[in-house]
Amino acid sequence: MRKNLINARQNKNLTQVEVAKILEVSERQYQRLEAGTSDGSIKIWRKLKDILNAETIDCLLEQ
Repeated sequence: MRKNLINARQNKNLTQVEVAKILEVSERQYQRLEAGTSDGSIKIWRKLKDILNAETIDCLLEQ
């Protein structure tokens, strides 16, 4: 599990469905990103960094 990604999303009061919609991916695909079973593209991680106001992509990738 990518706890930093989950915490960042929750801190922004966003649901998985909302983030998936912003990223233009399926809810299931986003769930896989949070679970760590999918790596996703750099494009997705850049968007996530911006959406969640993360300092770096690396911090979101940490387990």
